Amino acid sequence: MGSSHSGESRKTSNMDRNPNSQNQNTGQDSAGSNARPLSIEAPRTNQNPNNVEILPNQPRQPRNLQGLLRFAAEATKAEDAPSDSRFCPMDEERKNFLNEALSSMAVNVIEELQKDVKLLHNVMDVRVEDDPSQYEAALDRIADLADSMDVANDFYKIGGFSVFGPCLNSPHSGIRWRVANVIAELTQNNPFCQEKVLEAGFMPILLSMVDTDPSDMARIKALYAVSCIVRGHALALRYMEINDGYSVLMRAIQSPVEKLQIKSAFLLSALCNKDKGNDLKLTLIKMGLIEQAAGLLAMGSLLPETREQLLSVLNGLTNDNYFPALKECRRPELCLKQTLERHLKESKEEESIDREDICKELLDKIFADQDAEQER
Repeated sequence: MGSSHSGESRKTSNMDRNPNSQNQNTGQDSAGSNARPLSIEAPRTNQNPNNVEILPNQPRQPRNLQGLLRFAAEATKAEDAPSDSRFCPMDEERKNFLNEALSSMAVNVIEELQKDVKLLHNVMDVRVEDDPSQYEAALDRIADLADSMDVANDFYKIGGFSVFGPCLNSPHSGIRWRVANVIAELTQNNPFCQEKVLEAGFMPILLSMVDTDPSDMARIKALYAVSCIVRGHALALRYMEINDGYSVLMRAIQSPVEKLQIKSAFLLSALCNKDKGNDLKLTLIKMGLIEQAAGLLAMGSLLPETREQLLSVLNGLTNDNYFPALKECRRPELCLKQTLERHLKESKEEESIDREDICKELLDKIFADQDAEQER
């Protein structure tokens, strides 16, 4: 309110002090078109008839960005703190007051999580015809609150993981996909929670959801959870193998659910490119991943994101000229060379530099030696 009165005072004082106020107002009204006044009136003789206080040294009206910055600096100069101001230590009374004020404004995250966990303990009693909205809201809150590693670990310590089983087996898809999302958020880049989820036996349930859940969203979120558990955790790969998780991923690539197709291809690409010992690569090759990738890449209706991840899968499998992968890629019945040449041509036409580079790299790694032998 004070700034509004000051602004009115400045405007009125400028009008009374400046005899050309009428023309200035006209110029300001047309400022959007950058028009300038066509004439300047002679000075008028009225001397501040309303007795409004005139503020001295008002900055000139800005005409460009630099002028606007200068205008703002000059207009607020009087409000700046004096240059000789000094900071003093805060006394204990004021410090305590501020701490109490901040504490009253802050949310006690652990208490909120405990309330939601207590509520979710009743989720096993929720029938198909019941309204699941309060349980869904509780899971949404947990996903929002457990946004740091410390809070995620505390959630386990207060018994929060005990609600995962009943929620994953709920007849309501909204509860199932939300708890899968919570598991993903808790385990992402968090070795402690990754281990606890594996120990609790949730990996087989999540993989089964990816494969068979009637809800597309539940399948997508379950795969998201699997991805967060597996990435960066070597032991989780063993759980994937024991529970036939790689077959689940390979089936998911062929799914008509686009997000499921993309996420499964992305996870396989990440695993292939990070496998340094070649054990996982050999397992995936024996399972027919190269044959499946070649077949999908030959399809014209393949999603662009899936296509890029499948090319990355082949690139990861053939890294360091890994011979079992090269041998499989060279099988004539796969027609992989023709497929890669087509993708290379399309990438050039679409000016997709990354895809062009990976196609060139694959053709060079897999087929350069064969072409050289044929030339001889």
